[in-house]
Amino acid sequence: MREWIVSILVFFAFWCAFSSPALADELFFGQRERTNHPKFGTVELAVLYRPLALPQVVVFDNEGYLLAASPQSRGFIIGCDHPAEFQTCRVYDGVQGLMYEPDVQLWERGRTVEMDGRAFGDGYGSYSEKEYGFSQRPATFIEKVSFDAKGVVEAPVVSLLHVLWWVVALSFVARPLWRWRRAWQQSLPLSPWSIALGFVSSLPFWSMCYLATLVWQINPYSVYFFCYVFVTGGLIAVALTRPKAVV
Repeated sequence: MREWIVSILVFFAFWCAFSSPALADELFFGQRERTNHPKFGTVELAVLYRPLALPQVVVFDNEGYLLAASPQSRGFIIGCDHPAEFQTCRVYDGVQGLMYEPDVQLWERGRTVEMDGRAFGDGYGSYSEKEYGFSQRPATFIEKVSFDAKGVVEAPVVSLLHVLWWVVALSFVARPLWRWRRAWQQSLPLSPWSIALGFVSSLPFWSMCYLATLVWQINPYSVYFFCYVFVTGGLIAVALTRPKAVV
């Protein structure tokens, strides 16, 4: 019963943390990175969230004028190896496994899209669907791992909710596995009743997998991030459900 209560609470927190950007009714910026460019001066890369649309990375100058806009997708992570050097800035799309690199030769100055530090709607009606100013290529394995690790560090609450979700879910599987392991060590035969009971006790795990799939369809994320939270949650679940040694 306690696991079910925790599961429901985590699910609602899980849902709110991931669906809030998608359900936002106004423009706002997510992650933002500021850097310098020899020609355009101080420029900023920012993940833009708009009502009823997928996120998009935009580049604008210190006066708020749009310079470039990426394709729309979910799971953008902006990374600059050296914030003061524009050449080191890249945009990782964890869902598509793509890397976007700013291509200054394709930049053009558009309308105002940022004002007083906030997203400004004047330019987004014309530029929300326009994609320009970025070159695209598949992300390497090292880039996928490093950018997903950066996403975990910069979003600790969301990452913790994912891990906690799989701790609870996998605990429903870990308990019967521990019982079967102990029976095997004691050379006790597994009865059909024990197998059936283990199967029934694991049903909440499959229910939580289904709910996690629903959330992923709303806000998908990379397979590397999933592997991290799933494995971490599994290790914690195994440790927490391990039977105490009988002296």
